[in-house]
Amino acid sequence: MLTCKEFDDFMVDYLDGNMPVWQKYMCWLHVKMCRECAHFIQQYRKVIKLGRSAFDGPPDGMLPNSVPEDLIKAAIAHRNARTQ
Repeated sequence: MLTCKEFDDFMVDYLDGNMPVWQKYMCWLHVKMCRECAHFIQQYRKVIKLGRSAFDGPPDGMLPNSVPEDLIKAAIAHRNARTQ
């Protein structure tokens, strides 16, 4: 079985579906057995959904003033970490 650290390392690929079937099953099994990781992934999915909804604004690409600066910085940092 995966450890929580191993699950964390694979979580983004798990959510994107970018992994072999056996690895996806191991992640799924870990989430079913680990309450903390199940809660973490549930919260992570909510953050992704909220982040995406923040960009459902005007077609000119401008963000509404109601989007918190911390959320914008976190999204940029996440994007930069994924591209490195």
